[in-house]
Amino acid sequence: MSGAAILRIKKLKGGGIITVAARHNRRVIQTEIGATGSIDPTRSNLNETLMGPSTADDVGKLAKNLMAAAGVGKLRKDAVTGLEAVFSLPPGHPLDDRAYFTDCTAWAGKYFGGAQNLLSADIHRDEAQVHCHILILPLVNGRMMGSDLLGGKQKLLAMQTAFHEAVASRYGLSKAPARLAGATKQVAAKAVLQKLRDTADAALQSKVWATLRDKIENDPASFLLALGIEPETVKKKLRTMEQIFTSKGKGKANEANPIGFQASAKSRTLCSVGFSPKPFQATTTPAPVDLPVIEPVTVRESELDPALFDPVSGEFFRPPAKPERHQRQAADRWVSAVLNKKGGLA
Repeated sequence: MSGAAILRIKKLKGGGIITVAARHNRRVIQTEIGATGSIDPTRSNLNETLMGPSTADDVGKLAKNLMAAAGVGKLRKDAVTGLEAVFSLPPGHPLDDRAYFTDCTAWAGKYFGGAQNLLSADIHRDEAQVHCHILILPLVNGRMMGSDLLGGKQKLLAMQTAFHEAVASRYGLSKAPARLAGATKQVAAKAVLQKLRDTADAALQSKVWATLRDKIENDPASFLLALGIEPETVKKKLRTMEQIFTSKGKGKANEANPIGFQASAKSRTLCSVGFSPKPFQATTTPAPVDLPVIEPVTVRESELDPALFDPVSGEFFRPPAKPERHQRQAADRWVSAVLNKKGGLA
């Protein structure tokens, strides 16, 4: 048959969250029921409990009793205290939903640590798509292991494959498609939007339509399943060898200026970084300049004046230059004047 089986699962965190989830599944939250919700109260009598205590509060008590018996102590506020699996059938299916969801429940018990971890299973037939909620206590070997049971992306994909092989395929249901991308995603989103317009779906008049439309365009796979639309795969057009070899690659072509340096048309070359070699220019050799030849003078230490030796530096220093002739004559006159004055004083 056409249509895919859907399995969604989420973590339940916080104290009392299992009781809250059970109240939704048993339709005891009055604010969820009415013209503004997705639940049709005229069909709620068609819902069915496959297993678990008769009341939502008793489902919560069962979880607490199982944890106490296993010796589970006080958990952190952000600890995973439960898991909720939701199995859905495509609209207009001809299957015996009770038999199908019974098999789904048995599979969940085996996959998530044993049938003793199943708290409740409820079939909902009062919404657009028939589905079954299963509440699970992630208790393995006396420890709460919700995160470990779910794992990461690869483990979730393996879980979907295991469910399809064990249950969904036996009922002729296809595997839920992976996240769409590229042209296939665009075609799928267009098909979903067209289906909503053709059927004058109430979602078009919703106050949250803009947000819903964005979600459809971002990930249309789940909407395809909900509306019973077969996904269309768009094959990517392959390029010829000629197109591959003559391709300029991604981005804007900039053959003459690969890294942003401007080059003139005449100087463009095959250089990989866009530089062109400068043309060769002959240079002239300057005429030689005649420089005076300085011959070295050898001076022996024995010829130096010992009075000019500096014991600190260990070297001889230059004697002061002799004064010029007029300076020497002026100095002689000054000395004679001083001596004559002293002689007179004497």
